[in-house]
Amino acid sequence: MRFFSLFLALGAFSGLILAGWRAPQKEVTRFLDAGLGILLGALISGRALTVAAGWSYYQSHPKEIIQVWLGGLSGVGALAGSVLAIFILASLLKYPIGLLADMFLPLAGTLAVTAWLGCWVNGCSYGWTSSAWWALPAPDEWGLLDRRVPVQLLGAIFSLLLIWLLDMAGKRFSIKGLGATLGLFGLSTVVFGLSFLRADPALTWSGLRLEAWGSAGLMFISALIVVVSLLRWKFRRRTSPTG
Repeated sequence: MRFFSLFLALGAFSGLILAGWRAPQKEVTRFLDAGLGILLGALISGRALTVAAGWSYYQSHPKEIIQVWLGGLSGVGALAGSVLAIFILASLLKYPIGLLADMFLPLAGTLAVTAWLGCWVNGCSYGWTSSAWWALPAPDEWGLLDRRVPVQLLGAIFSLLLIWLLDMAGKRFSIKGLGATLGLFGLSTVVFGLSFLRADPALTWSGLRLEAWGSAGLMFISALIVVVSLLRWKFRRRTSPTG
């Protein structure tokens, strides 16, 4: 998993640099510390979900539970963990949750892009073999190179476009945190949609891969938050003296 770890480290570093660059000058250190907390939350949750899904193996190999460098991080778990970390950090730092979430939207983007690219190089989350002209060479988990549906490349491209567009449009949003919530919905949608093109072995339930169920859950939660936020914003405008 050397290359995957290298890509993730690159994504984390570039995301933290972006967060520090965007933070108020007097609060750079504070935001960098918060960014590290979010990364820790994503790492713990991503690993925990992987261990829970593969408990039949890890209960016989307990020492490997903390050996994250051996591989095994759930993208859906990492997303959920980062959201939980933002709520906790916002409470500890006495900082608005929406502002904090929007500040670290680019971090989610760089991690998503580099995770997909790392999987392309390392042979995880690979697609079905295909003879179509648009199929690209990609290895599987055993290192076998074949022409496949470019799931990882599509994931990286869609994630990059999504976060870039939301980051650009976020300056026009009147509701703090709306951009980050839409980002969570979009990144979860990418994972959900591409799960139907993946060929790597995975646990399933009712015909769907577990990451599809997890991403669908995050889509539902983020969509609910968007609806509630819009309704609250509309209510405030109606009751505001200047509204």
